[in-house]
Amino acid sequence: MRTKYASTRFSIVKRSKGQSAVDAASYISRSVLVSEYDGKTYRPKYHEDLVHCEINLPEYAPEEWLDRAVLWNSVELNEKQKNAQLCRTLKAALPNDWSYELAEETVRDYVQRNFVSKGMCADWAIHDSVNQNGIHNLHFHLMLTLRPVEENGKWGAKQRKEYILDKDGNKIRNKSGRGFKSRAVDVNDWNEKGNSRKWRKDLTDTINVVNDRIGLPEYWEHRSFKELGLEQEPTRHLGPIASALERKGIRTEKGDANRAIMEHNQTLQRARMFYDIAWNSVKNLEKWEQEKAAEAAKNAAEKKAGKMAGDILAAQEGEAEQTAVGSIQKETSGTKEVSVFAAMKNEVLEMLECILAAFGRLHLPLIQAPNLKKVSNRAALMDIENVRRFVEEKGIDSFEALETFAVQQEASKKEAEEICNRDGREIRRLKELSEAYAAYAPYIPIRNEYLQKKGIAQAVYHSQHKKELETAKELRIPVYELLREGEKFTPKKWEAQIKELTQEYEKQSRRYGRSTVNLAYVELLRHNRKIDEREQKNKDQSQSRQHEKMDRGQEQKKKRQEMGL
Repeated sequence: MRTKYASTRFSIVKRSKGQSAVDAASYISRSVLVSEYDGKTYRPKYHEDLVHCEINLPEYAPEEWLDRAVLWNSVELNEKQKNAQLCRTLKAALPNDWSYELAEETVRDYVQRNFVSKGMCADWAIHDSVNQNGIHNLHFHLMLTLRPVEENGKWGAKQRKEYILDKDGNKIRNKSGRGFKSRAVDVNDWNEKGNSRKWRKDLTDTINVVNDRIGLPEYWEHRSFKELGLEQEPTRHLGPIASALERKGIRTEKGDANRAIMEHNQTLQRARMFYDIAWNSVKNLEKWEQEKAAEAAKNAAEKKAGKMAGDILAAQEGEAEQTAVGSIQKETSGTKEVSVFAAMKNEVLEMLECILAAFGRLHLPLIQAPNLKKVSNRAALMDIENVRRFVEEKGIDSFEALETFAVQQEASKKEAEEICNRDGREIRRLKELSEAYAAYAPYIPIRNEYLQKKGIAQAVYHSQHKKELETAKELRIPVYELLREGEKFTPKKWEAQIKELTQEYEKQSRRYGRSTVNLAYVELLRHNRKIDEREQKNKDQSQSRQHEKMDRGQEQKKKRQEMGL
């Protein structure tokens, strides 16, 4: 199991530093926002990496604050001081192997538990940038309000005045004698020193729970290198400008510093490793060899177990989409690679070649792509060879054929979803019925014997078995609530039905997963077609302007010649 160290960065947006909450909200949501405080219009420099954004409100918060512009302008206008603190922010990394849908679900739960439930308004967004090597950087941004919301829907105070008392409990006058000594006390615990560590630990705990649930062999560590006793130096935060330049392949001072730090850490790790080996060799060569042999055997066993676990994982329902991606690769592995120069014209493949020539990689449709959000193996999805094989395997030679295929897959996905929902409900009912009947069954003979008796005999039997009869009455209710009209007690039949329905459910789940991946490919192709059309339009407009410029130059030259100049 690989270990990753959590990357989190908490900070405060401060007016004293020329910062704006509206600007920060515009940045994370990739939307244009106007600040009523300073009159500026804030426009994000790029928006291609936005996956999802939303606002979560606590109790008493007005519904209109679900509008990002209304919320943060309200925060800005409520703060009167020039050095006011406006909001708290968090940027944190997420596992790149997560699907977007899983990331949304997890972040929403984390934000609700740690912040919204405590009374904070939360504005958060998930981004997924891709560097020139095709490596993803899935992360989220979070903005939190600093003032509580009162019952009337208005902003409350951050602090309250507390008078300093003497040993007798009396107020102490200040030096001027006109008032009393006092101090400002926070009205809540949001600013406590240990919060950032507590929130960081909760995030890594949440990530580890989710990773364990989906079978991802990755453990996240919240402790710093220093706390873990590692002699490593942490890298520095790049910031949006340096990150954008580095993504374009432009080296920055911060980027060079981080590269130097990483090289230093690697050198340190190698040196430490050689030192440990040498030290162990000096102490006891034989013991060291035994330990290394045991370690090698352990690694081999773990590797074999990991492979087996991976094979099992691929067949599980929660990873149906990854199985579908793999099946597409396997089914088409023996096919001849598609060439855009093939005899038969394929406009979809030609579009892909244009995108590769212009950008060197495909682009992901991050927001309006409901099927892609369910796929976690985005690297395989974006691989150009996989896309080419998908287009050829499905017989898609035009965008009209692509839309026809999409309609078919939507119908298949919908049918599979309906069957899964129907069978899932029936499986749950039968399992609950079996469990309820198993609890009720031991009391059925007692109840039947009680019903067979009459008069005094029945009364005597009731007094002797009062507790059992009352329990039977309670346990009988859920059984008959779950039984359908005319249905009998048939535990073995229920067990057979559960097995049969489960097989069909798993079959339809795989079908749903395949359709989801197919539609994710469709979304990918549609999105890149739009980008290609936009690039072609820009190129045509650029050529048109050049021709117009050349024509104007020719006309001016002709006029000068006519004037004898």
